[in-house]
Amino acid sequence: MSLLFYRPGRAMPCPSCGESQWLVGRVMAQCACCDAAMPIDGAYRGWSGGGASFRRPERLPIA
Repeated sequence: MSLLFYRPGRAMPCPSCGESQWLVGRVMAQCACCDAAMPIDGAYRGWSGGGASFRRPERLPIA
């Protein structure tokens, strides 16, 4: 049995009903039609841009 993962940003049909409308959370994606749930592929970096370019906001000068 192979475990399917949801990859954000791709049109992916539901393995249960074939529809492609998803409710995407932080960890799981749920089919909007039949409520089937799949884990989000944690190794996939295409959605967030990789996270390597995060910069802390600069502090404003105190007057």
